[in-house]
Amino acid sequence: MDLTSLEKTGKFSELADWVHTFNSVHGVHLVVLYLCCGELRLPWAFQVWRGKGSPSPAQLALKLLRTVPAALLAGKRRPRQRADGGFESAQFIQGVLSRGLDIVVGVRCTRKLEDGRQIRDLMVRDSRVKPRGLDPTMCVSWVWLYRNKEPEQRFVMSNLDLGGKYLARVGKRRWRIEAFFKTVKGRFGLERFAQHSKQGVLRWWCLSGMAFLLCHFQDLDLSVAVRETWPDWGNLARTVRFSFVPEVRRRALQLELIALDAFQHALFAPSA
Repeated sequence: MDLTSLEKTGKFSELADWVHTFNSVHGVHLVVLYLCCGELRLPWAFQVWRGKGSPSPAQLALKLLRTVPAALLAGKRRPRQRADGGFESAQFIQGVLSRGLDIVVGVRCTRKLEDGRQIRDLMVRDSRVKPRGLDPTMCVSWVWLYRNKEPEQRFVMSNLDLGGKYLARVGKRRWRIEAFFKTVKGRFGLERFAQHSKQGVLRWWCLSGMAFLLCHFQDLDLSVAVRETWPDWGNLARTVRFSFVPEVRRRALQLELIALDAFQHALFAPSA
């Protein structure tokens, strides 16, 4: 579960209640539920955050969870909900646990514990603590990020006792949804919509998501020995286009050849 922002400039009168500023980004903000089962990656559903005074991203996330059929959650392995620090509220965590799911969620370093300490005061990974406002005891671990000059400590919390190192490793798997956001925005144009009506925007988003799914299913058809860690989405899109709609591509080429022939004929035709 995560929130992604589609930055927009200009005036969109029909989208007025969709376009807001969140984390210094002006545009449309989507809360997205992304399912991972083995190699399968499935963008399941999304909700549009409608600004202050409307349901929060965490409340929208709980609404999305209710769309997942119980049969899909009743497998042999107990499902885990992964989310970043934007979904660390007690309401969200309690809502996830009440649905019979385990949770692995990012947490702010300033999150208060019942004994008065903050998360950043913990000295041992795999500490069992009771955050303020939560009923269950939670396990906390952390990782160090070295993207900037100063290392940054990121905390992760779970109702599972997975051990400090393993919990930190499990927490990193949340970045799978970030990879999906990068791909569906950059390769499949999720944020490059120009429609002014909500219906048009939703159609564009559905087409963008369908393009991702078709390419993802094509990637799953490859053998494990051939499939890369992160596929070449350009090659996959070309394969899908040639496999599913070859006549469309052939017709486009034919029209281009007709236009080219007409241009050359006009260019080299003798003058009257």
